[in-house]
Amino acid sequence: MAQKDAYGSIESIPNTQEDADLLQASKPGYGSRSVLEVSLNIVNATVGSGVIGLPFALLLAGFTTGIAISVFVSTLTFFAVYSLILSGQKSQVYDFASLAKLAMGQFGFHMLNLMLFIQSAGSVISYFILVADTIPVLLGLYFPEYPLLADRQLVTILVSVFVIFPLNLFRSIGALARWSAFSVLLLPVMILTVLIRAPVYAKDHEAPVLSVGSDPVAAMGIMSFAFVCSQVAFSNFLSQKNQSSTSWKYTSVLSSFMSWIISISFAAIGYLSFGRDVTSNIFSNFPADDNVINVGRFALGLSMVLTVPMAFYPARDAIQKTIGFETEDRQPSAFQHYSVTVILFTLFLIAGVNIHSLGKVYSVVGGIASSFLAYIIPGFAYIAIFHPNWIKRNEKQSVPLVSTSADIKVFAKSAWWLDIASVVLLVFGLFVMTYTAIHAFS
Repeated sequence: MAQKDAYGSIESIPNTQEDADLLQASKPGYGSRSVLEVSLNIVNATVGSGVIGLPFALLLAGFTTGIAISVFVSTLTFFAVYSLILSGQKSQVYDFASLAKLAMGQFGFHMLNLMLFIQSAGSVISYFILVADTIPVLLGLYFPEYPLLADRQLVTILVSVFVIFPLNLFRSIGALARWSAFSVLLLPVMILTVLIRAPVYAKDHEAPVLSVGSDPVAAMGIMSFAFVCSQVAFSNFLSQKNQSSTSWKYTSVLSSFMSWIISISFAAIGYLSFGRDVTSNIFSNFPADDNVINVGRFALGLSMVLTVPMAFYPARDAIQKTIGFETEDRQPSAFQHYSVTVILFTLFLIAGVNIHSLGKVYSVVGGIASSFLAYIIPGFAYIAIFHPNWIKRNEKQSVPLVSTSADIKVFAKSAWWLDIASVVLLVFGLFVMTYTAIHAFS
């Protein structure tokens, strides 16, 4: 049996859940999730290990300056996620790497896949680090009669193989919506435990509110890492049932606002409690035997378990595109899909259990890869697709929009505020990326 999809194309009705999963991962018109479900998926992808470093970002920027920067970065995140899908609708391309190739040529395709892999790999590794730094420690503290439970590597490997790994086997990220909802519900637990216990320690620390910090630009890099979610925009859009531009605008606004509220609440509580003494991992400021905080630590560890797939999917997609398993015309076979999944997961897990420092991950990944993904590509793609005359190119270099038949509806239209936002995205991304690269490798 056949039916017309949301764009007027004739497609077969999927016979199995695997068929539906595969179609939803690559074509518009097969989404089944509500705006709220997709928003929670994006929040889960956005609010990950990066939130732990946000109190430190407020220290670097200064409290008031940092709050202002966070509003700015969150607003740019909305513009990026929304304009990416508009660019995809206009060009009929529903894949991040393919859109980069359309806008920037082969260079853009390879650069995006490289940055996407760095960003996603860094996120996955940081999640494994946080799992390793929380769950084994807590098990060892509360179950001292079982010393194996305190073994960092053993426990992390067991949790990763038997709990995290199965969540990475799906092709479509939409299958994780319920897990994302549960993971998002754990975040208030983390914040609440810090809120309850922080006042006990706040009196011993100075937390200036009006002074400007020592490195606001570095704070922008950390916030870019914490708020970036462009790499999951298309996969989440394709999983949404209503795929109109208006509906996606609601999803973009809701997810950006929820991510900002959760992140900045955590950041403000952490900074105001420990001030000048706050570390890049806020939980490190609390003693190990604080039982209330340990509830938050457990919530953090469990949340990271459920968040790993949100970063793993884009990393796998980048590798599959780079080696040619996934193209515009076909999806990876089952063997290719599972082989790449097993190999990548193993490499990330090995790195996660052997690396202990989050600082370098936040600085390098946030300032370089996140800036490229979150700001530069969305801004440039919008300009190249909606305003190609703004870019000086010869005829061979111009952006060829995918031809659409008469019965296919193209919902995307440019707007003056998106025109301005695209330029701001591009300039801001280049600034943060350049600054971070110079300081990281100097």
